[in-house]
Amino acid sequence: MYNLEMINTIKNYPDWVKEYRKEKLKNFNEASIPSWKRINIGEITLPEYRDYYKSFIKPTKKQEGVYIEETIKGLNDFNNFNKLNNLNNLNKYLSVEESYGVSDKFVAFGEALFNSGFLIKIDRKTKAEEIIKMKYTLDEANPLVIDHNIIVGEEDSEVTVVIDYSSDDGGNSQVFHNGITKVFAKDGAKINIIKIQRLNNKAINLDSNITFIGRDAQVNWVLIDIGGEINVVNYISNLEGVESQSNLKSIYLGDGESKQDLSYTMNHKGMRSLSKIEARGALKDNAKKVFRGNLDFKKGSRRSKGDEAEYVLLLDKNVRSHSIPVLFSHEDDVEGNHAASAGQIDANQLFYLMSRGLKEKEAKKLIVEASFSHILDDIPDLELREVVDAEIHRRLVYV
Repeated sequence: MYNLEMINTIKNYPDWVKEYRKEKLKNFNEASIPSWKRINIGEITLPEYRDYYKSFIKPTKKQEGVYIEETIKGLNDFNNFNKLNNLNNLNKYLSVEESYGVSDKFVAFGEALFNSGFLIKIDRKTKAEEIIKMKYTLDEANPLVIDHNIIVGEEDSEVTVVIDYSSDDGGNSQVFHNGITKVFAKDGAKINIIKIQRLNNKAINLDSNITFIGRDAQVNWVLIDIGGEINVVNYISNLEGVESQSNLKSIYLGDGESKQDLSYTMNHKGMRSLSKIEARGALKDNAKKVFRGNLDFKKGSRRSKGDEAEYVLLLDKNVRSHSIPVLFSHEDDVEGNHAASAGQIDANQLFYLMSRGLKEKEAKKLIVEASFSHILDDIPDLELREVVDAEIHRRLVYV
């Protein structure tokens, strides 16, 4: 389906970019598609390659020290990009040597065949005043998004980025998203990223994310996954610097026949590094989910601390939930805590709400929303937060 010759026809890239993409395509063809046996995803049929024609960078006023560009344009204008942004070698951000993501197969797929994506660079000691917003909308005319995103926060910079993936076709199209996001927070930088996935119930969503966090730097994730027939996501934070920090808050909602594989990893490498994972979910109908939360204290991460917790509400008897919290430690002087809770809604609580005139679905919706509310409050865009609230309401009450 995918061959080396097609790289030459996608875009008129510089030779070094073509070679990069050809190498990744070779890696893709050599790798196998994982089976994800715990939730029995089975074989994933890859779509025919096509461009993504819609604009996805939401307009914002020009901010000094803040550079935003489409990945395709930035790589085509490589020399100018470096000149404008004082980067000696963009390739070190483009290429990540370590294995990461949902699988080597799909990371290579995204790196070789990306049809969209953005480059963001925040200059040293610059605080982006406005939220940077990205919106990918999939439909029958644009059913494929393969986005390759790079965010670089220089020393003591700060930025908030919102990325929204949605469907605009009444739920009738088979859409496919395979994404890669690479985040580099230099010393003292603070990067906040909110990702919202609200695709239709026929969608396949595969999302791979990796961060590198310097001394006194911080990367905060807010993740909302409330769509897709198949939803596989992987987040890896490398806390490399002394007193580096990463926080990840996650909401997931599975309904119908959806299958979700969620993997979150905090690699503690720097001394006194801090991490926290909080996942809250709800499953209904015949949905299946596996959650993997990993705290890995590497050699040299003395006096570091990590916490992880997952709470999931099981709304129907046919749902399946697997939770796998894991701690690894190669140091003695570290602290790691984990907790997992899965269960049905308390019958007395449900009875109380229904006795006040609510139908069962509406009562369950209120309980789920109460569990989700403090994470939803972290969405900085009020209009988008209301859209997400409405979608959660629709899936809990009407679907």
